[in-house]
Amino acid sequence: MPITIDNINQKVRATQYAVRGAIVLKAQQLEADLKAGAKLPFERILYCNIGNPQSLGQKPISYYRQVLALCDYPDLLEKDGVEKMFPGDVIQRAKDILGNMKGGTGAYSESKGVAYLRQMIADSIAARDGYPADKDDLWLTDGASMGCHYLMKTLIRDENDAILTPIPQYPLYSATITLYGGTLLPYYLQEATGWQLDVAELRSQVASAKASGKTVRALVVINPGNPTGNSLSMENMKDVVTFCAEEGLLLLADEVYQANIYAEGKTFTSFKKVVRDAGFAPDQFPIVSFQSTSKGY
Repeated sequence: MPITIDNINQKVRATQYAVRGAIVLKAQQLEADLKAGAKLPFERILYCNIGNPQSLGQKPISYYRQVLALCDYPDLLEKDGVEKMFPGDVIQRAKDILGNMKGGTGAYSESKGVAYLRQMIADSIAARDGYPADKDDLWLTDGASMGCHYLMKTLIRDENDAILTPIPQYPLYSATITLYGGTLLPYYLQEATGWQLDVAELRSQVASAKASGKTVRALVVINPGNPTGNSLSMENMKDVVTFCAEEGLLLLADEVYQANIYAEGKTFTSFKKVVRDAGFAPDQFPIVSFQSTSKGY
C-alpha cells in the first residue's frame, strides 16, 4: 500500500504547531510577492511568530561568533596575523575549548555533550544560583525544543498521562504532548493578575483529571513568559514549588528567556534556586530547566 496522509501515524497528523501555520505561510507568500515587484500597502514583512531577535535587527554578539569561527576552523589559529584578526581572549577561549574536545567541533562527543563545555555551563549555573551544579545533570541538545521532545517521549506512556500546560503557551508543549499520545491538561494565565499562576486552578485541574482516570505527571511553567513576557513573582514561584511537591509532579521550567527581561521592575530567579532555598535536596524534588543559546546569546 502506498504511503498517504491517511495511513501515516495519525498522532503526527494531529499535531498542531501554529507558529509555522497558516499565518506564516500567508506572510511568506506576501514576502515573495513583494520581491516579485507587487505593490502592497507595506514594504516588508516582520515575522513575530517565533523568538528570533536578529530578524528584528538585534545585532549578534561578536565574541560568540568569533570563538565559534576559530573552533570550527582551527587552522586559523596557526595563521600569521591571527592576533590582529581576533582579540586575545577569543583566541585563548578557542584554544581551551579545542584542547578539551576530542576531534573538534565536527566529531561525536559524549552522549550528554562535551564534558568540558558542560562543566563551563555548570559553573555558570552555580554562579547564577549560589548552589552547586553537577555537569552530569546537564544534557546538551540541538535546541531546547529537542530536550522537550526527549522529556515528553520519556514521560508519556499513553493517553492517560496528562501534563499541566499554560494557556497561552509556546505551542511546542501542546504539539509534543499530542505527538507522543498524552493529554494536555490546561491551566489559564490571566492578564488581570499579571500572568501569574493560579495555584487554586492547578489543584482543581489535577483533581478533575484524577477523577477522570488521568495521571498528572508534570507541570510546565514558562518563566519569563512566552508569549506573555512576564516574570513570575517570588511568592508565586514558591507556591508553585509547594504545589508540585505536594502533588508529586515533575516541574518543567522553561527558562529560555532568562536573559530577555522586558517587564518593568522585574528580574529573573531560577526555579532551581527557589527549590534549593525551600530546603529541598537534589534527590527530593524533581525539576528540569530548559535554557537555549538562541535566546539572549
